[in-house]
Amino acid sequence: MNFLKVNFRKVREYIVNAPLALKASIAYMVVNFMQKGVSFLTAPIFTRVLSTADYGKVSVYTSWVEIMGMFAMFGVYDNVYNNGYLEYKNDRENMTWSMLLFSNFMTCVTFLVVWFVNHHVFHFLQVSDILLCFMFLCFLFEPAFEFWKTQQRFHYRYKAACVYAIFVMIGSPIFALSGIFLFPGYKVEARIIGAQLVTVILGICCYLLEWFRSNKRIDFQYWKYTFTFNLPLFPYMISAFILNCCDRIMISYMEGDSAAGIYSIAYTAAAIVGIVWTSINSAMTPIVYKRCYDDHMDSLSDILLPLQTFYGIVCVTVMALAPEVIRFLAPSSYGDGMYAVPAIIGGTFFNTGYSIFSIPIIAKKKQKYVTYVGVFTSILNIILNLLLIPRFGYLAAGYTTLASYFIQYIGTYIFLPRILGESIYRKDRIAVNSTLVVASAIVFPMIYRWVWIRYLLLAVLLYMIWRNRNVLLRLRSRDFS
Repeated sequence: MNFLKVNFRKVREYIVNAPLALKASIAYMVVNFMQKGVSFLTAPIFTRVLSTADYGKVSVYTSWVEIMGMFAMFGVYDNVYNNGYLEYKNDRENMTWSMLLFSNFMTCVTFLVVWFVNHHVFHFLQVSDILLCFMFLCFLFEPAFEFWKTQQRFHYRYKAACVYAIFVMIGSPIFALSGIFLFPGYKVEARIIGAQLVTVILGICCYLLEWFRSNKRIDFQYWKYTFTFNLPLFPYMISAFILNCCDRIMISYMEGDSAAGIYSIAYTAAAIVGIVWTSINSAMTPIVYKRCYDDHMDSLSDILLPLQTFYGIVCVTVMALAPEVIRFLAPSSYGDGMYAVPAIIGGTFFNTGYSIFSIPIIAKKKQKYVTYVGVFTSILNIILNLLLIPRFGYLAAGYTTLASYFIQYIGTYIFLPRILGESIYRKDRIAVNSTLVVASAIVFPMIYRWVWIRYLLLAVLLYMIWRNRNVLLRLRSRDFS
């Protein structure tokens, strides 16, 4: 007990005396982890109140949201806003308002095109008109909420952002479950609309806040800046969607909604590791952009690679525990999904690792190189899915995605020094992390039936990691200043 008290006191003193940037990073990590954790913990409820077909429809809707969102919002609250926020320090309010109106313009144009094509040319969406309208309503206000969160992160104002995140964390599952029980004939619609209701309300509030802050006019130089910055990245955005979502849509068309639902529960299990990286990334993105903007990229390896190593450990641990995670998340009808979990987690690891390489490239406005790699791997992924899903079933989609993400990851790392003119990441650490994840994704599905072997391997791995724990403890307070 004294040991725990002493260590708790040390951690508390470390946080209290830490720089503001580190405090903000810790707060964002904790709250983001809690928010995503609630989504994970409520998944067993939704898998039991929704059929596998309904769960598949929700997953397909989510995939369509991602691809429609690329066109409807044009990626305004991602890299372009991070760059613009640093580049236009003296006119941030008007830049934000102009980018917001540009996003709204793209949303209206995209909605008209999609509605016309889907109703008068050919019916390509597996989404009801109610959900389609709600989808684009979200697109109108989502950028305002994301802009506000980015502003809070760049200024390390973590308290208000954490409070809003908690509102979303609590409100989304409550409204979604209430909707399902109140409207049993529209379970899919109730699940989706209820989960997004709090975010839409907060988006409207942030939209009004940006309107009050601005000069209420459109500055078309920011429209031009947004368009010219994101246009070279647009093929990459599409390729990122293809790598992340097209497998579920292709499974739905080729194998049916039930297969898509079972495969999607594997994605939900893999989302455990996504929670960890999203929490890290939301806190680290402003720091990484500032280092790139100030030409201090040589310090990125010491910050990001220990975090990636920690993330790789989390990935391998969840791979080993996939059968238990699936049993927790869903009834036995979803059981086969456990065999897709390691491959999906491996793909998630390499996708997030790829973001470590791509952010410095984008920050230096050399987006076309990111696009080249992304487009190639997305085309490869589609070809592999078309060849292997009909032959081996929906589980093959996990390994086609893993292979595609791995090629994207390694390809970008190889060309990174040529693009930036310098080598900023250590090759040995990259090789160790990659080998560990790939080997685990291949081995663990083969031994899921032998529980004691699986647990023994995991125990040995964790012991070796503990023996080399100093590698993970290299981050210092000054790295966040």
